[in-house]
Parts: sequence; structure tokens; C-alpha cells
Amino acid sequence: MPAALVTGVSRGGGIGAAVVRTLARDGWSVAGSGYRPYDATESWGSEPDTPARLVEDGLLVSWHEDDLEDVEAVQRVLDAAEGAVGPLTALVNVHVRSGQGGVLETSAEEFDRHLAINARSVLLLSAEFARRFRGTPGSGRIVNFTSSALYGEVAYGVSKAAVEAITVAAAIDLAPAITVNAIEPGPTDTDWMTPELREAIRTASPLGRVGVPEDAAELVAFLCSERAGWITGETIFSDGGFSLRQTVRRGRRPL
Repeated sequence: MPAALVTGVSRGGGIGAAVVRTLARDGWSVAGSGYRPYDATESWGSEPDTPARLVEDGLLVSWHEDDLEDVEAVQRVLDAAEGAVGPLTALVNVHVRSGQGGVLETSAEEFDRHLAINARSVLLLSAEFARRFRGTPGSGRIVNFTSSALYGEVAYGVSKAAVEAITVAAAIDLAPAITVNAIEPGPTDTDWMTPELREAIRTASPLGRVGVPEDAAELVAFLCSERAGWITGETIFSDGGFSLRQTVRRGRRPL
């Protein structure tokens, strides 16, 4: 049975939990990690019982709480995952810090915190995963999450641009053993949208709806499968065409 570590698993309505459910459905043994104190600082709030429920339901084998702003957390998270499910085949980096603030409002501390959690930890987790990987060459998988958001949330946007660069660098450095890709899921309803915002996004989407966590999770499952073995170094937009209209509005023709 292939084994995966999924980070950012702390809320039942989040992308991380959807990825866990989808990989478990496809026969993966899944370990998770997350950090509920961060959720508690955001509007969606913390769900203290969600990780335990995922374990009780047989979807997660284990769950480990750690703050990936701490460099040493990388070793702890991977140690906990391997201790529960054995050698890992896939790493899915869903964890994120998402703070508001433009250029004039963003402090040095908050900018550094975003880079540490969103980008540096992805780099370090990917490197340590690769060092420990013992699977058949070409079977290893890393899937990251990125975003095109920038205006009004510059620290978040810059950190996600760094994730895309890390994805390309890792795809080259970790080949041929491991493929590395990123997903840009667009606006996804993980309980943070107001009704007004949800309707505005639905109206702007060519497919006429808002993204849900399961949309991203199904793409993760594909990228982690053998069928995706020829795809690496890509940032894949899976947003119902939402980004196409944004491109047209900027006066560019979408490819």
C-alpha cells in the first residue's frame, strides 16, 4: 500500500482533509499534520476534534501537530509520518499561512513568517522527503499548492510565487526518482467566503460555480498516481476557468 504525508490537515472543510479522504479512497495509507493554533486566529476558527475524527473514521492513520515556522518541525513531522505509515511515496504540501495586507501594511515580521511557513517549509520538507525516499525510481510524488493572489495580500502572494519556483527547481533536482508539481486551485470554498463573495466568484467563473476542496483533491490523487508519471515541474490551474477571464481582462490572450 503506498503511503503519503498530507500537511495542512486540521479542518473538515479544508483542502487538506479532502485530499486525505480522496487518497484513502484510492488505497493510500495517509499520515497527516496540521497546526490548530493558526486556525484559531482566523475567521474560520479551529476544529479541535477534526483530526481525531479522521483517524477514527479510518481515513488517517495518524496525525501530528506542529508549527512549520520552526525549522526543526520538518524532521518531527516526517518522523511522525514514517513512524505511522512507513516509508513515504508521496508528500502533499497543503499547509498555508494566509494574511491580508498590501505593501504599505505588511510588516517585516509578517512577511518573514509567510515565507517561512509557505515557502521555506516546502523546500525543507521536499528535500528531507527526497533524502528519505527509497521507492522505485519515478514513483515518488510531491504536490504543492500555489495561488495567483497578490494584491492586498502581498506576503501571501510572494510566498506562493516562491513555491512555484521551488516546484520547478525540485522537479529538476529530484528527477528521475520523484515528480514535483503544483496546483493552483483558484478561489475554493473552504468556509472563508461571505455569501456575497461566493456569488461574485460564481458569476465570474465560466463553469458557473465556486471551487470546492474535492476538486483540488481529485487532481492531487491523479498527480500521485502512476498515470501522472510523465508530468513534472508544472503548475496546473484547476479553477473552473476562473483565471482565464482574469487574463482576458488584463488584455492578454489566454494560451
